[in-house]
Amino acid sequence: MVRKYSRLLQYLAAGVLFLLLILYVLGNTTDHPRYYLILDQWPLLLSGIGYTLLVSAVTLVLSAVLGFVIYLMMKSRVPFIRGMAVVFREIIMGTPLLVMVFLAVYVLGEAVHISSKFVLGIAALTLYTAPYVANSYQSAAEVIDEDQYVVMELYHFTGFQKYFYVILPQMVKPLLPAFINHLSGIIKGSALLKVVSFPEIAYVITVIAAKNWASVEGYLVMWIAYLAVTIPLSLLAQLIGRRLSR
Repeated sequence: MVRKYSRLLQYLAAGVLFLLLILYVLGNTTDHPRYYLILDQWPLLLSGIGYTLLVSAVTLVLSAVLGFVIYLMMKSRVPFIRGMAVVFREIIMGTPLLVMVFLAVYVLGEAVHISSKFVLGIAALTLYTAPYVANSYQSAAEVIDEDQYVVMELYHFTGFQKYFYVILPQMVKPLLPAFINHLSGIIKGSALLKVVSFPEIAYVITVIAAKNWASVEGYLVMWIAYLAVTIPLSLLAQLIGRRLSR
């Protein structure tokens, strides 16, 4: 018990140290910081945060679906289908997210005659995230041992029955922390949507800062806004991971 509280106090001390460091940066980066120029526009800031969370949540759901399809394709017994999934995964993983955003908006959007930045932004983030989610499915599936596959074959389970009754229920535990981490990554990645003028938090703060000649303050407020969202998600993922591993 004493050891547990000692470890907790050390983590708390580390957190306080970095909090003081952040406060020092906020107070000393410029001679006369004018954060009020950014924070006074709080309705726009809340709108930007709302758009960021909405886009990120929708992207996570769509990435979970597309990632599962890619995962199934990678397990296909048909070499062509398996090859399609592997090649797609390698192409996406080798493409910077910024390039993916431009491809989705100016290539995919033109091809399918869609001009909505909301739809195309989600498409870019989904296409970029799905292969990483597929890898998470692949890692989570390792909890299923060979004996269970043998039993499913003996009872002549269909593909649907295998996944619905046996595989997916056991994949849920290892997938939960991974999906929370994916959500955190999507939230941070959504900042690149500002290059196509999508009104998420990074774009909103950039516009406010530019109008008030407060770019330094703007980027620091942006930094704190993302930390305020992603750090709790990271801690939640770690907590769930520890609880499920017991």
